[in-house]
Amino acid sequence: MTTRVVLLEEGTAEMKGLLGSKGAALAELCQAGWPVPAGFTITTEHCHEFLSCSETTFAEGSEDLARAVHQLERYTGTAFGDPEAPLLLAVQSSDVLPGDTNSLVLLNVGLNDITVEGLARRINNRPYALNCYRVLLQNYGWLVHGIPLEVFDERLGDITSLDETRLEYAIAQYKDVIEEQGHPAFPQDVQLQLHKIIQAFSLSDPGLHNRTLSSIAYGMPVLIQVMVNGECGDRCGSGTIYSRHPLTGAQGIYGEYMSFAGSGYDLEAIEQIRHAEPELVGQLLQASRELERVNTAVQEIKFVIESGKLYLLQARDACLTPEAVIRTIVDFANEGLITREEALLRVESSNVIPTSELQQLLEWADDVKNITVLANASHPRDAAMARTLGADGIGICRTDHMLLSSSRMPYVQKMVLAETDVERKRGLERLLPMLQSDVEQIFEEMNGFPVTIRLFDPPFYKLLPDVEELVERQEGLQAGHARGLDVNQEELSRMVELVERLHEQHPISRQYGCHLGTVFPEIYEMQAEAVFRAALKCIRQGLWVRPEILVTSRGPGSELQVIRELIDQVAEQILGEERRHCHYRIGSLIEGAQMALTVAHTARQADFLSFGAEILHLDGGEQLLERAVIQARLRKPHLRVGLCAEEHVDLSTFTYCQRMGMDYVSCPPEQVSFARIAAAQAVLIARMQNSNVQDDDISTTA
Repeated sequence: MTTRVVLLEEGTAEMKGLLGSKGAALAELCQAGWPVPAGFTITTEHCHEFLSCSETTFAEGSEDLARAVHQLERYTGTAFGDPEAPLLLAVQSSDVLPGDTNSLVLLNVGLNDITVEGLARRINNRPYALNCYRVLLQNYGWLVHGIPLEVFDERLGDITSLDETRLEYAIAQYKDVIEEQGHPAFPQDVQLQLHKIIQAFSLSDPGLHNRTLSSIAYGMPVLIQVMVNGECGDRCGSGTIYSRHPLTGAQGIYGEYMSFAGSGYDLEAIEQIRHAEPELVGQLLQASRELERVNTAVQEIKFVIESGKLYLLQARDACLTPEAVIRTIVDFANEGLITREEALLRVESSNVIPTSELQQLLEWADDVKNITVLANASHPRDAAMARTLGADGIGICRTDHMLLSSSRMPYVQKMVLAETDVERKRGLERLLPMLQSDVEQIFEEMNGFPVTIRLFDPPFYKLLPDVEELVERQEGLQAGHARGLDVNQEELSRMVELVERLHEQHPISRQYGCHLGTVFPEIYEMQAEAVFRAALKCIRQGLWVRPEILVTSRGPGSELQVIRELIDQVAEQILGEERRHCHYRIGSLIEGAQMALTVAHTARQADFLSFGAEILHLDGGEQLLERAVIQARLRKPHLRVGLCAEEHVDLSTFTYCQRMGMDYVSCPPEQVSFARIAAAQAVLIARMQNSNVQDDDISTTA
């Protein structure tokens, strides 16, 4: 049986799918005993029928609607369409949706040429009644027929006073606008008026009324309530309050109140009206506290005061600034409204800013998370930021970014293009102190925390100018010289010769996948020397250094073994007796599908494995990475494994790493704070999932 109409006092919060978010929220307020204007919701089921316009359902729905309206008539002692005591309604969409109609409420539905005079007599204010009629006509024309509001404004011009003659003229003009646009006249029959408005709100978009009703797949619920008047009469007003400050999250109610006389109050003015209306302000304070406790969220409450009586029009979770979000999350946990675990799960990356409350959340997160959060570093200042934000070390020190900077790239190229081994060695000696200085500073920042240095080994083609391009430039210069241009070609010719000679001496260098270390393995020795010289200097300064040298795997495990032996030799030469104070480790960076598939061979020689996050972006990447981790730990059960994310981490990154049993995630330094919280969230989510599985098992067994 179709549920077509639900009175607010008969609804529940669980009926949100049927009543819409607004109707369900108001029903909840009614159930809790808060003063809410009487009303009912046209359900999604009936709105869908209503739009289909079948004779049977239309007739049945009209009867249900009439009974609901009659309930409101009995409650108020008025009658819908009565010339002396007219029942007037406020109608709006009951769903919170994007678009202008979401914020539109058609007020005083039921006004026509006759009932407007009845309203005028009841409130003893005819200009106000006429203006209500004028506004209804304008909004009806826009909602039902899609006539832009500006069309009505242009016909009337600016209205600065509620002069009866001016308002009567405006009403006549607005009626003409609707008919001049080719639409039926504004309904004087209040039942038809209500039906047209319900139908328009069900479509949820003023532009949809021009489409055939059969093209609408879904009818939106419509909320209908008795009009309460906060704009005319003694002790009347309206406003919005927040249970906490929406900008800062500070405790206490804040908001704006507008009396019908038009005098406005600022954010502190709620306290000013406490003296005039202590009971009403007390009710608002009580409502804000209770609704906040029930919903465990800062509440935005819209209210109307009519003749000294308070009505709540809407209560919903407030939109807050990131600062306010973080503060209220922590305050709610400290006040016992939510648990610390619930607090952590509420944090989103967009809310994470440096505040004292965030530090509290981070401490809670560190107590929960079981994945170490490391940071990427391309410069010593990245290490400083990482420590400030609470990183537990550096997960990858990008030596390629350090040595390929604009100021250092010429030295790298000069070393690569050296004509003799002596010149190349001299070039490496120039690069060594540059790298050593950077590593020293990072060790100093990370005193006691691990620092993973990825050995510089870029693709060879990135370090050399393209020969064909050089030849084209050379030919162009020769042509220019023939025309009398004074151009020195000596350096360009020398460059072409050097590159050609290099390719002849090292044919492998022409291959696209060739890397620097393949052609000049001594680049590894230089970097190891820079790392251990930096470590030695820091050790002698009383610092604790924990170097972790990361080698990019591109071949079988024997390749890593050769590099490992080289690193051990350099460590012995540089550190000497101080080697006992420098517990370094050597790991392998796994990038690409091929290396992930052969990771078992590499794991034998590695102290740890770092997987590049780009593997996850491959087709079947998650399964590939999972298989690689399993294969590696079959060889070494306690092998330390982590993920290195170059650009961005989110909760899904940590839920995946949590499931895989990874030990650490390395992320950009600016993301460290959220990463610590996301790591804790991943643990909590896993616990909830395990709990659900256990409950299902118990239920199945029972």
